[in-house]
Amino acid sequence: MKVRFHKMQLSNGVRILSEEIEGFPTVSFGIWVNVGSRDERPKENGITHFIEHMLFKGTEHRSALEIAKEMDRLGGYSNAFTSRENTCLHAKVLPEDLPELVELMIDLFLHSRFDPEDIEREKQIIRQEINMVEDSPEELIHELFGQFFWGNEALGRPVLGTWETVSRFDRKQLKDYFKRSYTGPQVVVAAAGDLDHKDLLDLIKPHFSLLPPEMRPPRKTPKPRPGLGVYEKDLEQVHFVLGVPTPGATSEQRYAAMLFNTLLGGNMSSRLFQEIRERRGLAYAVYSYLSLYEDIGVLGVYAAVEKKDLKEALEVILREIKALIAGKILQEEFEAALAHLKSALLLSSDNPDTRMTRLARNEILFKRYIPYEETLQRLRALTPEELPSFAEKIFRHRPALVVLGPVQEKDLELPAELLFGL
Repeated sequence: MKVRFHKMQLSNGVRILSEEIEGFPTVSFGIWVNVGSRDERPKENGITHFIEHMLFKGTEHRSALEIAKEMDRLGGYSNAFTSRENTCLHAKVLPEDLPELVELMIDLFLHSRFDPEDIEREKQIIRQEINMVEDSPEELIHELFGQFFWGNEALGRPVLGTWETVSRFDRKQLKDYFKRSYTGPQVVVAAAGDLDHKDLLDLIKPHFSLLPPEMRPPRKTPKPRPGLGVYEKDLEQVHFVLGVPTPGATSEQRYAAMLFNTLLGGNMSSRLFQEIRERRGLAYAVYSYLSLYEDIGVLGVYAAVEKKDLKEALEVILREIKALIAGKILQEEFEAALAHLKSALLLSSDNPDTRMTRLARNEILFKRYIPYEETLQRLRALTPEELPSFAEKIFRHRPALVVLGPVQEKDLELPAELLFGL
């Protein structure tokens, strides 16, 4: 597969990236903004996500219905999301439909009306979205863990906001936040597939050159909080997350972090899945995960168990973590986890959405293009000896444990390591 990378930066800081892949059947296009919920002030919590919704509710040239009809007529796939650090509008279409898609997406991003009636209507939609999280224990426990782990820091606030904050948003507040935050240096436009970079530039430059060049304030690295958080709720199971801070997404240790997570609980052959689910039958859902932000991250372990099995499940998790710290890693196990990561990376390269996302994220985080081969080389260079050192470093921190379910703190019988550290 022949791939040509291109990048141009406009004078106001907007970056336009593309991977030309000749003969590819589709094109993925995205407008990324390096702004998320961690950039909000407390009274603005949820405003970035709210703006993402409002971009589809009508522009100076199109109604919401016309937007929907036009996207359906293109026959492509479109979506948007807000995370703690980024906002993205993206779509995938046939190559011949890219000019029409780009024109539509530019209209959504630069000319949305923020109509007061639409704002009030959308508040009720987002209220339902907030309620859905409350009704899903697996989603709720992750929100509660974030709030506990990051404390009063912006990373701990929900991306959706709260009904208290969302209900107060008005047109002026939304427009002021957009003007302040969605500036040239924060914007990355990325595309991957069968396209011509020069044609893409001709479509984008006249419009995005108008964005102001101001930088947003730098982010402050939060201080995570260890300890125990218990949230009593009438549920069938006890849901919990155990987590510790890690280096961030730009750290050179990110490769060791990915491999450690895979070994611990990142797939079906991982230690936690095999020991907790397959051998002991303690949990249907159990996994570990990495959430990496630009300057800090968290390694978490989630499971849902019966109340009587909580202590045993925690003891198994801590035992497997201590075994990895002690270097008890079989060569076969190490190679299998490494093969899993390499295969996942290469298999994703066939997907233009993944390539477009990778283009944008690498530009935002590293300000450069990172070929797949470079990432593969870094993964191949990992050795089993690096993992104990990485594990020992992150688990020097006393972990945080957040529990949700039919439990009270006074009733919990916890392994000593959770109270005093590993």
